[in-house]
Amino acid sequence: MRTYRRFLILFAVAALFLLWPGGLDGWAAFLVRLLVLVAAALVALNWTATPWGELQHACERLSKGDFSARLDDVTPGALATPARAFNRMAEEFAQSLSLSKEREERLVAVLAASDRGILVVRSDGAVLLTSEVTQQLFPRFHREVGLSSLGLPGLTQLVEDSLSSGESRAAMIEEGERGEQRAFSTRITPLNRDEAVIYLRDVTDESRLARVKADLVANVSHELRTPLTVLSSLTETLSDPELSLDRRAHFLERLQFQIGRMQNLVNDLLTLSRLESEKGEPLTEEIAVAAFCRDLTSGLLPFAEQTGITMQAQCPEGLVVRAKRDLLEAAVGNLLDNAIRYNRPNGSVTLCVTAEGEVVRFSVQDTGEGIPRAHLARIFERFYRVDTHRSREKGGTGLGLAIVKHAAGRLGADVRVESTVGTGSTFTLTLPAKAPVTGEREPQHEAASGHE
Repeated sequence: MRTYRRFLILFAVAALFLLWPGGLDGWAAFLVRLLVLVAAALVALNWTATPWGELQHACERLSKGDFSARLDDVTPGALATPARAFNRMAEEFAQSLSLSKEREERLVAVLAASDRGILVVRSDGAVLLTSEVTQQLFPRFHREVGLSSLGLPGLTQLVEDSLSSGESRAAMIEEGERGEQRAFSTRITPLNRDEAVIYLRDVTDESRLARVKADLVANVSHELRTPLTVLSSLTETLSDPELSLDRRAHFLERLQFQIGRMQNLVNDLLTLSRLESEKGEPLTEEIAVAAFCRDLTSGLLPFAEQTGITMQAQCPEGLVVRAKRDLLEAAVGNLLDNAIRYNRPNGSVTLCVTAEGEVVRFSVQDTGEGIPRAHLARIFERFYRVDTHRSREKGGTGLGLAIVKHAAGRLGADVRVESTVGTGSTFTLTLPAKAPVTGEREPQHEAASGHE
């Protein structure tokens, strides 16, 4: 604006000079004066229109997000007030944008620091905002699809109830994804009548642990109830003074069997508890496999002879494996114990050790009844039995294979089972030969079944 004002002043001086009397007369003076007046009108029109053009250009910049647009040269006149108002508006827009960016950065930081899935949704299920954790929890979630892509049944209804009542809602929602049941602690907080915030926390492990604890208490109580009932009955029977010596000996034998069963249960529970509570890398040592196998089989030989089971071990001399001895004993020992306990009368158990590259395989083969295919996936669970009645008759606690699983996990080993109904089963423990164990991990156990 300043440039045009100066130009106007110069033009006015020139016009006064030309219009001053004298110099030219007649048509020449008339034409000169006419040209000067036209030029002055054009300059005045341009001077009047230019500020409005500048204002329009500044408004266009502002509409495109350029909040640095200003009308720097504001002169007194008709445009002075609108120009100052425009500058104030642009300044306030810039401050609001800066404040909005700061708040957005804080919000992003808060969402990124949270371990929960957070979503801002509308009543129609559209997702307005979400945290990175949400995408991690739900890989198949698509913001464009909306709330339904989370795959949480009942969540949409929970949001509607919260918005309609205007109050927060909390619930536990379970999701079935690829056969794995996941549980989420959910809380809905309304922002207004049409928008709400959803907080999701994965509590699958907590729920599973709670179920395991509840099942453990129930199973232990159930396992102890039977022997305690039998002990109470046998004690009452043995107190009869007229009981014959043969019957007394028979009842005493049963009494000892039930006491031994309770002792085995307590010992297995303590072993399992110790395996689960141990953390960090176990201290390993070099173990001569042949001597290790001889010690295990000789210790179980009296138990095998009681049921007519023959045992044999095929362990190469000179083979050395690096592992924690008590963990290896717990794993292989329980496999041998199960093979003897659930074998057929006069059956056989074979322990075979082979080395292939950097791994050593301990295979325990029996000639029992085999395990039906439907049970193979669950046999490593605590207190799970294929034949509950037969297992208790044999004195089993239902914890042997659970101990094998946890011991294998501490060893960094894998467990595999192959079984054919009517023929027998083979359990194979595969672990590194000499490489030290690098922390605890969940063992991989595979199940394969032959023709039933």
